[in-house]
Amino acid sequence: MNLRQGEGKVPVFTGGIKPFKLVPFPTREEFNDLYKNISQNSKDKYWSILQARAGGSMLADAGKPFGVTKERVRQIEAKFLRLMREK
Repeated sequence: MNLRQGEGKVPVFTGGIKPFKLVPFPTREEFNDLYKNISQNSKDKYWSILQARAGGSMLADAGKPFGVTKERVRQIEAKFLRLMREK
């Protein structure tokens, strides 16, 4: 499952009978707390990309304004989902 399928929410893997639950997309402050060890510039880029994905954008479309490939967008999204699961 990815952000685009989450209907504006974040699918978090829980295991069990229902392996995913949808949680609200984090606020900007919560998002910044998830990414403590990266530059503010990268946080801003990731935030925009992930917001676009949560809004229904395709991988390539979400990364295009930043010159980011769809594979890199997929990697950014996968890390975000992993961080949300560990939160």
